Amino acid sequence: MRKSLKMLMTILMVLLAANVFAGGQGEGVAEASKPIVIKVAHVGAPVSPQQGAADIFVKMVKEKTGGSVDIQIFGSSTLGDESALVEGMVLGTIDGGIVSAGLYGGYYPLMGAFEIPFLFKNRAHTIAVNNGPLGQEILDSLSKEAKLKGLAIWEHGFRHVTNNVRAIKTPQDFKGLNIRSPEVPVYSAPLRALGANPVPMAFSELYVALERGVVDGQHNPLLHVQGQRFYEVQDHLSMLDFAYTPNVLAFSNKAWNRLNASQQLQVQEAAKEAGVAWSQAAEAEENRLLEELKGKMAVVDRSELDKTAFQNIVVEATFPMFREMFGEFLDKIIEAGK
Repeated sequence: MRKSLKMLMTILMVLLAANVFAGGQGEGVAEASKPIVIKVAHVGAPVSPQQGAADIFVKMVKEKTGGSVDIQIFGSSTLGDESALVEGMVLGTIDGGIVSAGLYGGYYPLMGAFEIPFLFKNRAHTIAVNNGPLGQEILDSLSKEAKLKGLAIWEHGFRHVTNNVRAIKTPQDFKGLNIRSPEVPVYSAPLRALGANPVPMAFSELYVALERGVVDGQHNPLLHVQGQRFYEVQDHLSMLDFAYTPNVLAFSNKAWNRLNASQQLQVQEAAKEAGVAWSQAAEAEENRLLEELKGKMAVVDRSELDKTAFQNIVVEATFPMFREMFGEFLDKIIEAGK
């Protein structure tokens, strides 16, 4: 009797253990098949530099990770303006963001140098910095200083000037205009040097400010002029290449550490490759948009502008101050374009 009872207890224990093990294994399989979701935010419209690069990135991450990482994009300032996105990433309350380089300046001041007007000569110069050794050095320093994970520097585009008062063809045409700029300090002194009044303002507030005449004009890449429908509230567009703004794709450390080592490598590769692919696509997209906008605004083409005249005023008036602010970093960016 005792022997039979002992055998029965042994069988029950084996069956119980097998059931627990099978249940645990089943949960593990279900968990493993569930992708890790990373929510990445930006302030651009569905037609914007941020979204263009993001679409490529999402596809590449899915392919490289076999679907184990799911990048979800939240645009149009859904999760806040750019300052809020950077702060959220640093605090770990926002997974990731595609944010203008200068907006990281509160945590890593050298990032502000990227947005100095007339610093970058042309698209080849921007690609040499963004995708080269200097770009990686910048991302590594940003990650360390801001305590987040800088993944890639992406094409945002050269900023062109729109306004509602007059065509801007010469530096004198800036005189007296109230021009909105991002909340990045390096724009103010160059605009003042040209005779304009700089008005720092969040991107999410810009359309209404233009519509109500709070500001006369603004500067942004053509994708924003089109995507944000600025042509509805602006009459003139000057293809000035006023400044170049790169976007920086970054993750919070909290989100980055949710990925295993293999996934981190795959996501990093996707970020870099998406940046290269978007750089190639962005130029063709700008050319297409320019033709569209010519039917909606009075456009001053590059051929009608003496860009050197604008550049000389800004460089003479502001670059000595910027060299004091950014030191050899400024010269590194200039050297990369030679």
